[in-house]
Amino acid sequence: MSKIKLPLTPPILGITLAIVSFSSNIALPGMSTANPSNSRLDSDQRSPTAEVAQKHREQERITSRNPQPLGISLDWVPPNVPERGVPGKRKAAASRGQCPKVKEPLTALVPSTPTIASDGQIRTESVFGLTVVSHPTFWFYVPYALTPDLPLEFVLQDENYNEIYWTKFVASSSSPSVVGIELPSTVTSLEVGKQYRWYFVVKCERLGSPVVTGWVKRMSLNPSLKNQLDQATLEQKAIIYARSGIWYDTLNALAKLRQQNSSNDLVIKDWVKLLQSVDLDAITQAPLLEF
Repeated sequence: MSKIKLPLTPPILGITLAIVSFSSNIALPGMSTANPSNSRLDSDQRSPTAEVAQKHREQERITSRNPQPLGISLDWVPPNVPERGVPGKRKAAASRGQCPKVKEPLTALVPSTPTIASDGQIRTESVFGLTVVSHPTFWFYVPYALTPDLPLEFVLQDENYNEIYWTKFVASSSSPSVVGIELPSTVTSLEVGKQYRWYFVVKCERLGSPVVTGWVKRMSLNPSLKNQLDQATLEQKAIIYARSGIWYDTLNALAKLRQQNSSNDLVIKDWVKLLQSVDLDAITQAPLLEF
């Protein structure tokens, strides 16, 4: 797995690599977003059926006996997209000019929801995910071999387009890879209930370089659920996040598990299933870069 050296200024770019498993019959009454009427995180919507609850309890007993990931089938439950929309671009336009020709374009590993007009045509695309952490990690599929001549750029803005964070860096990889960018601890924490827009660019053109863009929203956790997460294993955390529709933290937990268990076929299957659940089948086999 390649190691990547990042510049010290701007702040050192962190990357967390992880993967996931599944957890228990946990009610989520205290989870909320800034718009409760538009939330799918209410406890009555999250309460599992008796059959599913039993499955979760059995799996939790198995996990407690064996700390290694068991490849539990991860069920991703997407949240509602904000009513006002969060327009973005999950896949970059086709390469042109000096950018290498690729089969799969630059892609953000984030759910995408198209808006369909009355004539059946896709008018806009919402690229959106939730987090509960103050400094989340963002994941991107970069379809090019990475060299010092191919800088990468990441920008995070608030809802009013004020810049929160910017970094430009280079990486080293001889093949297309999935790159994770952790918001450094030196950056101001994301505020609960607020949405932030990000941009990720591969600078292979003077003008018109491939770019993807989307949104992240930090939501709150009630004390009870926070306590459960504090005591959970990484596998159990992934389950809780997935059942709660918390995309960024689910993906990051899975990436960590994948890093820790790179030869575990069941862990890889969980990673593949999560990406397939949001129509990212084409990039499930790409390796992860380690910073």
